[in-house]
Amino acid sequence: METETTDAKQRVLDVAERLFMERGYGAVTLRDISDELGMRQASLYYHFPDGKEQLFVEMAQRVFQRHHAGMMAAVDGAPDNLRAQLNAVCSWFDSQSPVNFMGMMYADMPALNETNAHQLSEAAYQSMFDPLTRAFRAAEQRGETRSVDVNILAGSFLALLDGITFSQTQQSRVSRHVMSREIVDLLLDGLIYRDR
Repeated sequence: METETTDAKQRVLDVAERLFMERGYGAVTLRDISDELGMRQASLYYHFPDGKEQLFVEMAQRVFQRHHAGMMAAVDGAPDNLRAQLNAVCSWFDSQSPVNFMGMMYADMPALNETNAHQLSEAAYQSMFDPLTRAFRAAEQRGETRSVDVNILAGSFLALLDGITFSQTQQSRVSRHVMSREIVDLLLDGLIYRDR
């Protein structure tokens, strides 16, 4: 019985994740989720007694945990050089369903109560920034990069990756894979020619 409950809750979280990521927190109702699942709306309250906000918070925490684990595995599985590690992170992102992190942070979080918004903001930071700040710090220690605030680097890198999702909605003919490789090259090599 416990497995059935866990499986049912996971199905709810899967559908909620897809809908919240496609439309945003404010545009999705519990009815949308229950209709998609073919269940009564009241059934959602069995798994999420506090309603939509609780469902969103649990869904977001799951997304952040998955991204942290995936990004850490990508960095740890790559050779000890920053380009390889960032390309591995990009490959991992390319293998995932798009997540609009900036939309989540600036549109969805303010709609939550202060405690949940703070909790998710902290979880997002730790989950998304930690693997990258470690990689940037290690690259500096290996002498690959100059000293730059690793939080600025991680935030900039994530914002650029988040931009791929937007670019894809604009009928871009360039694949996510190519875009992400160009982002790594831009970050590490710069935009301006140096040898002229």
